[in-house]
This record gives sequence, structure tokens and C-alpha cells, in this order.
Amino acid sequence: MKNILCIDDLATNLFVLESVLKETEDALYDVFVAKSAHAGLDILLKEKIDLILLDVMMPDVDGFLCAKMIKSNKKTKDIPIIFITANKDDATIEKCYEVGGSDYVNKPFNSIELLNRVSFHLKLADKKRLITKEKEFTQSVLDLQDNFIIVTDANQVLHANKALLNFFSFNTLYDFQKNMGCIANLFIKEEPYFHLNLVENSLAWIDEVVERLKERDVLVKIVRDFQEYIFTLKIAIFHDYYIVTMTDVTTISVRSLEYEHDANFDSLTQIYNRNMFNRLIEKKIYEARLQKSSFVFVILDIDFFKKVNDTYGHLAGDSVLKEITALTKEHIRVNDIFARWGGEEFVVVLDADIKKGFEIAESLRKNIECKEFAIVKNITCSFGITEFREKDSLERMIKRADESLYEAKSSGRNRVCQSK
Repeated sequence: MKNILCIDDLATNLFVLESVLKETEDALYDVFVAKSAHAGLDILLKEKIDLILLDVMMPDVDGFLCAKMIKSNKKTKDIPIIFITANKDDATIEKCYEVGGSDYVNKPFNSIELLNRVSFHLKLADKKRLITKEKEFTQSVLDLQDNFIIVTDANQVLHANKALLNFFSFNTLYDFQKNMGCIANLFIKEEPYFHLNLVENSLAWIDEVVERLKERDVLVKIVRDFQEYIFTLKIAIFHDYYIVTMTDVTTISVRSLEYEHDANFDSLTQIYNRNMFNRLIEKKIYEARLQKSSFVFVILDIDFFKKVNDTYGHLAGDSVLKEITALTKEHIRVNDIFARWGGEEFVVVLDADIKKGFEIAESLRKNIECKEFAIVKNITCSFGITEFREKDSLERMIKRADESLYEAKSSGRNRVCQSK
């Protein structure tokens, strides 16, 4: 049973409305009547009303002002209002909707039309209430989650759970939107974490993350109150929107990155170790074969390094290794691969042809020869270089570079020799 409130200053109009509403076959409605806006508002505060039929022309407080009062009250703002008006001009009709009316019916009204309008808006209100309950239920479920859950269009955060708002100390989503904007703006630019500088168009960040997730986890770093937090991202596509989850893995991630770094980098020089180099060079060989391209492989060896350790001690030897590393980094590019091969040997893979590779190696050799080292003062290096060939295996390429290095050492050291 639905409760309908009829507000009209004329008793005859109320009588007609009540008669029409109560004569429905299944007695669907309980009807409350009020002869003024004030009397209607009193009923609204005491009874649960599902729909209001409201006259426009009334003394003291007209229907438009009454509707504004109803819509301004939290308890009554969602009740649908159908205006009953004798005026058919556009200004009146526009005003009906402007003040919050759901519909209007002209006087004298057709009973069937009025009942259909009432039935439609009651059903529509029920659907809205159901949708609101479903949204509230969904939001409650999301708010129970400790990880951040966000709905976004890749630009603005459209929905978020309480965990996200609490993390940033905001009471409402509006506050977050006003102060933070796109969540990706908060990602810190730092390797190996994902950030907006990795994409040309900031609005394409979601698509980039989706692609990266096909191969590996995507981590982001956020700083709040001078403390760093690391999150793993997951993304689901829902029509034109994206559901993003962010799980705090700060403790796990830091430990994992430390393990990964220890496994892949030389502890002394902080460049790639031999194991990591082997993985990278295999990938490089695969790409070169696929693209029918080439690259240069260089082995450099510090001359008389055992003598350095024997004369000055191992700490001096470590210092030389670090200084050689720093000098080599200055002569290669970001995409080149640089690793400690073992002991006093280093390897470099250069994206260049053999002529350019020889020039780079020779320039590095001269700079090492001219440099004044901290303890030992003077050091030289010998180089063996070779160019990758189409049917090369890693072993064959290393063998040629080794032979060139042996030639450089046996012919007097402090020189670059190229494989035949």
C-alpha cells in the first residue's frame, strides 16, 4: 500500500482526487489530504508519504514554494511531486520542473491519465530507492576492504572506498577530487615504479598499465606525510570506466626489491653481475636476429690488477674497480649493457656498428690511461671487441672477444683489438 498526499486549497478538488485514487480496483493507495502547504508539510513530517499531488495556485504559500520547501528537507527531498495545474503556459510548466517537480497534470484532469502518471512515478521511485540501496550495499562492501578501490575514467576518480579517503585524510570523494585530481598524478617518478613520465599522453596511463600487467606486476610509489608507500596495481575494464585496486605491499616490495637487486647486481660496483648480463644478452641476441640488426660486444680487463692488490691492498683494488665503473658509465649510453664479468674484467654491449664500437672503446681506453686514480694513480686496460653476426651463439661471440682481448694483452696491453 502506497501513501499519497494531496495538497489543494479547494475541498472539491481534494474530494475528486481522493475519489479517483481510492476507486482503484486493488485499493492500492492510502490518501492524505491537506488544504494548505503548511498543513501538507505537517503531514509529511508525521507520515511516510510515497508521492505528492500538489496544486500550484494556493493562498499564502503557493505550490512552487511548497515544493522548494519539500525538496530542501533531507527527509522529504526524494518524494516525487506531480503538480496539478490549470495553467498550460510554458512558463508554468518550466517552473514545475525547475522547483523539483517530477511531472505535471493539467486541470481538469483525465482520471486514467492521472492514475497512470501516479503509477509510473511510484514505480520509478521504487527503482531509484532500489538502485540507491544497491549502491549503498556495494559501497559498504568496498569500504570493508583494506586495499584502495577506485572507479576512474583515467582522468578523475569517480568513486572510491573509505580506505583511499582515510589514507589521504579526506572526508568525502569531492574533497579528494578537488585536491588530488587523477590518482596517477600521485605516482612518484622513480625506477622501477610506474609513473606518468613513462607515457606520452597522461590519459593513456591506464592502457599502459593494462599492457604491462600482461607480463608482470605493476608497482607504484606514493609519498604521504614524508613516508613512502608502495602499491601493486590491478585494473578491470567496465564499459567506459576502469576499476583500479591498489594494494599496499610496502614491506613485501622493499624486501623483494632488495633480494632482486642482490641477485642481479654486483655488490661492489653496483652494475649488473654476470648472471643478469647473461639474461640480458640472450634477449639482445634474440632481438638482433628478429630485427636483422647488430651490436658490439666488448670485454675490458684491468692491466696488472693482481699487482695493484699485492702492492696497495684489496681496498685499493676495490677503489680502482669503482673508478673504472664510473668512468665507463660516462662513455656509454642508457640503452647499452654494462656488467662486471668477474674479478677485474667488465663487459659492455653497445648499440653500434663495429666502427663506432671501436671508437667508443678507444676513447674509454685513453680516458682510463689519462685518469689519475685515487690511490694507484695510473691504470690501463686492454680491450677485446667483436660484432654480433647473424648466426652467432653467445659462446662464439664471447670466444672471439676473448681471443681479441688475449691479442691486446699479448701485444703489449693498453690497447683495443678487434676480432677478425
